Amino acid sequence: MKDYTVRRFAFSELNEGARERAITKLQDTLLEYLDEREITDYLRGQIEGSLGGYPDEDIEIAYSLSYCQGDGVAIYGMLRRSDAPDLTWPVNADHVTLTRNSWGHHYSHWNTFNVEIYDVDGEILDQDTDIGYGADGTRILETQLRDLCRELERAGYKYIEGMTSREAAIEYLENEESEIDPLFLENGERDYPKGTLEEVNV
Repeated sequence: MKDYTVRRFAFSELNEGARERAITKLQDTLLEYLDEREITDYLRGQIEGSLGGYPDEDIEIAYSLSYCQGDGVAIYGMLRRSDAPDLTWPVNADHVTLTRNSWGHHYSHWNTFNVEIYDVDGEILDQDTDIGYGADGTRILETQLRDLCRELERAGYKYIEGMTSREAAIEYLENEESEIDPLFLENGERDYPKGTLEEVNV
């Protein structure tokens, strides 16, 4: 049995190949540990900005953003007119409900919910005949809600890409370097024991 001295490096001390390895591995880690609640909160903020109001916390945001077929963002629940003044509501509409359809049990995107619009008496509006702003008010509102989900999908992907980008990984590694002891082996792999030099038995 021999004793070997293992040298650990700061990120800035790595050669180009090792730096690239460290960056790539951290990007994968950032994606793996990206907090779903953080993404949901971000999407909720986007919803509020698009609607011009603050929808009830009971509004459910469902998403799958992994670049697979059927991925996207969907919203479910009840949305009151007062919560979304920037949408185009039929003149006699009070609220809208968004409920999962058959696709919504397997996917999350702009077409995985049914839209039902109600008047102040709780009566459902006929989405083929009721007239609001424009030639077909109920269809306009439904289209806006589905377009909102498409916008949320694009925003969600952009947010994830920003949080896990090469630039984000480099910034994280450079900031980390000033706070803790060197953590990298010469090949760019992380090595977590404390200290720059440490004796290990092999």
